[in-house]
Amino acid sequence: MAPEVPEPPHAPHHGSSLPRWLEWTTAISALVISICSIGIAVYNASIESRLLKANSYPYLVSAFNDGALSGPDLLSVELMNRGMGPADERSLRLKLGGRYVTDVQALIRAAVSPAEADKVVRLLVGVHDNEATRFIAAKDQVVVFQITKTPQNAREWDLLDKGLTSQGLEIEFCYCSVFEQCWTVTGTVHTPVKACVRDPAHEFTPKPRYAASPLPPA
Repeated sequence: MAPEVPEPPHAPHHGSSLPRWLEWTTAISALVISICSIGIAVYNASIESRLLKANSYPYLVSAFNDGALSGPDLLSVELMNRGMGPADERSLRLKLGGRYVTDVQALIRAAVSPAEADKVVRLLVGVHDNEATRFIAAKDQVVVFQITKTPQNAREWDLLDKGLTSQGLEIEFCYCSVFEQCWTVTGTVHTPVKACVRDPAHEFTPKPRYAASPLPPA
């Protein structure tokens, strides 16, 4: 049996030829670059999120109209979204003479004299959006209610218009963005809030007494 030949010794492991201080400098530099890259990525993500929210902000405004640029005169309350994103309207309240009214009939009775109220209610048949809440796309608008002036109801229409104008119709509402950023609005003042809170006793829902016709396109 042949004698075993011993394995040759392993070559000794040679360390880096770089100076120790340069190795540490290189490692620390790589770590700093990595941390900076992460910070830049987080910052960019934050900027993109803010830009996305900015491009999705709604801006909901209300309007009370008692005329028309063309066609018949109209009495109407409308909500218009002038922002870049959709508006989720969650609360709507109307005040006349400092008191809340909860439907169109109550609004009419508050605006005219008791002696005229029944006749005005009977003759002023309007169209109504009777939803409790509304989702309004950017640059779109909805008509909450609308009453058209006709030869048959002109006197009663004028009585209602005068009462609404003289007593001061106030519109309050609350809406949110798709990111759950919410605002309450009184008149033209927008106030940020954590959430919209409905006030069931004072919410305005037109509740038409008569069958409502479909709303005309905005």
